[in-house]
Amino acid sequence: MSGIAGLYYPDGRPVDPADLGRMADVLAHRGPDGADVWLDGPVGLAHRMLHTTPESLAERLPAVSPRTGCVITADARLDNRDELLAALDLAAERPATIADSALILAAYERWGERCPERLLGDFAFAIWDPRERRLFCARDHMGVRPFYYYAGRDVFAFASEIKGLLAVPQVPRRLNERRVAEYLDRDFEDTVITFYEGVLRLPPAHCLTIGPEGIDVWAYWTLDPTRDV
Repeated sequence: MSGIAGLYYPDGRPVDPADLGRMADVLAHRGPDGADVWLDGPVGLAHRMLHTTPESLAERLPAVSPRTGCVITADARLDNRDELLAALDLAAERPATIADSALILAAYERWGERCPERLLGDFAFAIWDPRERRLFCARDHMGVRPFYYYAGRDVFAFASEIKGLLAVPQVPRRLNERRVAEYLDRDFEDTVITFYEGVLRLPPAHCLTIGPEGIDVWAYWTLDPTRDV
């Protein structure tokens, strides 16, 4: 699995490249096949690449859409590529040159925040939309790919692992005693909290947006126990 990380300052303060670099360095073990960062004022995205599919061999992340300026970093493997290529009018192009992250970005440009409903596979991604000045994040239906975040008063940070968040000075390192108690009691029902106070998990099948107006988290899918397959 690749590694992703990012920072966003709702007050408009510019991201310190050193902070983003530390986050990427901590996640180096997740991506031996390449690394890069992208910054623009109050937002910065980082990526550590691990090639796992033929399409990923030419993938470069973070990637900027030439059409909308949206920027994506993603840890993803899609299983319905053919369906998405057809729905996004990309079937006539060379499919082998279109990475899964490019399909996700195109899906966002077509369907907006409802795009995760159309994706099948394992994914965790973040997209900066300069038109809305918002960061949009999502995690796959089963929660196979990890996504941790910290939403403080002055900073929003996300990463594939908690250690990536702890590389940011503003993220506290306080023990979450409630989580410790639940762990000792073998209670694993809470899919949000972690062993660090304030550090949260984006639950499976959930999306998150954050911008100057605040943060919003919601479920884009829930299991229907009455549906016959």
